[in-house]
Amino acid sequence: MSKAILERLRSDRLRQSNSDKLIANYMERNIAELPFETARSIAGRVGVSPMTVGRYLRRLGFDGLDELKAELRRGASNNPAWQVKGQMERLQADIKEGKLLAGLIQQQMDNLGHIYELTVAPEWQRAVETLVSASEVYVAAYQNVRGIAQYFAAQLSYSRPGVTFSDGLNGTYAEILDQSVEGRCLFLFDVRRFASKARPLAEAARKAGVTVIFMTDEFCPWANEVSDIPLVLPGAHGPLWDGAAALTAVMDLLISNVVVELGHSASDRVEALTHLQDQFGDFE
Repeated sequence: MSKAILERLRSDRLRQSNSDKLIANYMERNIAELPFETARSIAGRVGVSPMTVGRYLRRLGFDGLDELKAELRRGASNNPAWQVKGQMERLQADIKEGKLLAGLIQQQMDNLGHIYELTVAPEWQRAVETLVSASEVYVAAYQNVRGIAQYFAAQLSYSRPGVTFSDGLNGTYAEILDQSVEGRCLFLFDVRRFASKARPLAEAARKAGVTVIFMTDEFCPWANEVSDIPLVLPGAHGPLWDGAAALTAVMDLLISNVVVELGHSASDRVEALTHLQDQFGDFE
């Protein structure tokens, strides 16, 4: 039954408004946790009212969250493949005692499970192929994820040439948008709270013929509208501010996948860059 529910959550019919998209994204990526949620808790996590969640559930085909939970229980399997023992039991005990760090660790573990699902999705392979084949790759991000994006650009540049972090300080993004080179790719990072420049840049890039890979979180209702390849991660739901673990994990996995696809050319590039590092003496 959970598979049928997921198919409904992904349908265009149930993603017509921004609220629809926020609720659908959250429920799709947290379907295993829905038995522990309430309409009010879901509303608080995605930033809508409980009444909006209730209306969405009725459109989904359920007279409230309890009915959805019952369907999920009926469709549950007893597959033990993903059961975790040992340290998980300690974490669960700590959570019951109200220990904050145990809950945060559990959240990170849950996010890594969602990241694995992303790596087997069609969008993932398309992103890897684009990063391998693009004539130039431009990476852009804003605010508190800017540093993470710069790290991604620096790491990716070790595997292939033509990778640039675009800071937008020239006020035009001409290096991305001037259409002087075909086959460009823009890898754009943005998570809630969204930067005012992110959506206009993505739209302008697509208009200029640049392939847009957009890494964002489940709170973004317009990811599919502005990108060729959306990579949607779990959002932050803990008691503290957003963490970077999920973002950096996805970036490291992407770079590893790109290196595997490039094969010997990546190894040759690293060797050449190592020689240059030795030549200029910046590394021991």
